[in-house]
Amino acid sequence: MIEVLAKLGRGPVFLAGELLECVITFTNPLSASSTSASSEMLAWASAQIHCQFHASEGRVALPPSAGGKPDVQAENETVFVPNRGERGQCILSTPPKILFCDLRLDPGESKSYSYCETLPVDGPPSFRGQSVKYVYKLTIGCQRVNSPIKLLRVPFRVLVLHGLKDYQFPQDEAVAPSNPFLEEEEGLKKDSRLADLATELLMVATSRRSLRRSFLLLGPALLTRACSGQCPQAHPCRVPRSGPSAQVWC
Repeated sequence: MIEVLAKLGRGPVFLAGELLECVITFTNPLSASSTSASSEMLAWASAQIHCQFHASEGRVALPPSAGGKPDVQAENETVFVPNRGERGQCILSTPPKILFCDLRLDPGESKSYSYCETLPVDGPPSFRGQSVKYVYKLTIGCQRVNSPIKLLRVPFRVLVLHGLKDYQFPQDEAVAPSNPFLEEEEGLKKDSRLADLATELLMVATSRRSLRRSFLLLGPALLTRACSGQCPQAHPCRVPRSGPSAQVWC
């Protein structure tokens, strides 16, 4: 028996266009109760990202699918299909990447492999509704000789921000001597810039855009004024002063 453990590098939420990193560990556990432990052999292992679309048949009318074959895999079949056995349609998938071929693990031995893939920017965001669902998963498949393929699926979420893929990052200018001990990897630097840009776009999209001014009046005297912007000169704010309190309009 071989145990497979997959761990995402930094949580289950990513932006479209970010780099997804996953460490996949294959272990041949050494049980204390077993008296005769033997080595285990895997023929191959591969990983792939796909997005699965599912719609409620009672709420959404979809055209009939062309595929009528049963979703059953033969023992000698070596085709890696990450969405095998899942409901819905696979609308997006990345090219599969081979992790290894012909892996031999002794009792108690484990080996780790790193999988990296940039998430597509033209895919839909993750969504779970009553009528439709868009689910992203990282699928790891491995197989022994003359055995069916075993699949391990790791779900994660993808957020899509419009305008993020068209942004061009400026070139850095060297304003100080470079330090090789403080040099940052290019992939990590780009991911941090992408996160900062996404935060800025979210703040712009959710910030208040209407001009508001607040006045506190006591009789004819103006006690204080708070403004969140500037009024056009052609149409200044008018403050009525007939009363203990008043409302400002522009």
